[in-house]
Amino acid sequence: MFDQLHADIVSLKLLPGARLSEVDVARQFDISRQPVREAFIRLHDLDLLRVQPQRATQVRRISEQALLNARFIRTAVEVEVLRVACDRDTRSTHKAFEKNLEQQRAAIESSRVARFHALDYAFHQLICKAADLEFAYETISSNKSQLDRLCFLSLTERAEMEQIHADHESLFHCIREGDAVQAQRVIRRHLSRVINLLDAVRSSHPDYFAEE
Repeated sequence: MFDQLHADIVSLKLLPGARLSEVDVARQFDISRQPVREAFIRLHDLDLLRVQPQRATQVRRISEQALLNARFIRTAVEVEVLRVACDRDTRSTHKAFEKNLEQQRAAIESSRVARFHALDYAFHQLICKAADLEFAYETISSNKSQLDRLCFLSLTERAEMEQIHADHESLFHCIREGDAVQAQRVIRRHLSRVINLLDAVRSSHPDYFAEE
């Protein structure tokens, strides 16, 4: 249930500003209110929900500062993870990378944005696996949530998916060749792409953003 709510918020099935009721969600999933309350708290801790006593729970609007903070933390962690991955023998993960990249290509060709987004998650998790630092993905994932809604808004254009796929191919090449310097250049550029679209996305969807 938590995973479904998280996915619905990230994919904008639940729009910023939408109100949620423990009672309605419990009825929807045919469960008691306690697990719903716990899920709301977890989503609140990820800054995806605003839970306030005696007031309606709302999907948080997108915060520019939260986006910048999340990008900073992700960059710091992934730069180091890639450095380690490039120094290791990663041959055992190469087939998984290749399969993921093929599936990304298929998702682009069929315009399946949600599928592409899931494969993006899996690709970055594979980088942690290649580095034997899978615990680091928890930090990456929690901060990725802040960027994901903006990412979904920008992925409506095929060109954006194509560019992300190209970045992923470059990152895999760097890992395979052990080129840590180039890998770090690519990941910094990769994680800046969505932020660079911030003004355009805010202009097209102003109601989704918090006033700061």
